[in-house]
Amino acid sequence: MFGFLKRVPCANRALAATALATVGLLAHAAPADDIAKLYALPPEGSVYVRVLNASNVAVNVQLGAGAKAESLAADHKIVSDYRVLPGAQAYTLKVNGRAVEVAGKSPKGGFVTLVIDGSHASAPARAIVDESPAADGLKAELAAYNLVPGCLAKIGVANGPTVFPGVADGARNARAINPVSASLVGSCADHASAPLALPALKGGDRYSVFLVGTTQAPVLVGATNRTQPYRAN
Repeated sequence: MFGFLKRVPCANRALAATALATVGLLAHAAPADDIAKLYALPPEGSVYVRVLNASNVAVNVQLGAGAKAESLAADHKIVSDYRVLPGAQAYTLKVNGRAVEVAGKSPKGGFVTLVIDGSHASAPARAIVDESPAADGLKAELAAYNLVPGCLAKIGVANGPTVFPGVADGARNARAINPVSASLVGSCADHASAPLALPALKGGDRYSVFLVGTTQAPVLVGATNRTQPYRAN
């Protein structure tokens, strides 16, 4: 379906060697307990959680105990990075300084996106489990979220094939794709969004597109999936 592969060239070896040497010097100078915390793995059963604001109304969100507030808005930065949280526990989420209800507990392991609506900041958040296809280091992962109420979304290449033929309201679909250069369009029935140009994806990358707005005026927004570094307490 996707033609014209576009692979990213390997990093310069000399630059990589210099970076490794710098890390080594820093590690040698750091206390042993700091190094252990820096390279510690998350506890078994941890879950990776991020927050998404489907509205253009900006809100400050805090996910997890001790988290710093972060501003999110669909027309600015729509989604936070994933953060490691304890699995099988209640979510701790604040929007504009107030606790927001999230139905259910976090799963034991995996990835979750919590969806909020900045125009109704006190409304409960929706949890979407981010299930992924089998890992393939030669391909990128593209995930599509439909956040338009009452819309059965279709997402495809601009003037080209359909990638996700029917994404239900509040649902997420994902698939592995070859690294490409392309623009995507999201639509609700006969109403289509403006094209969204994908970044230069390479094998192993994960990218999400979010259809927001209304059935009459859908908007497609994209973001690279990122995870905050884990550091043991």
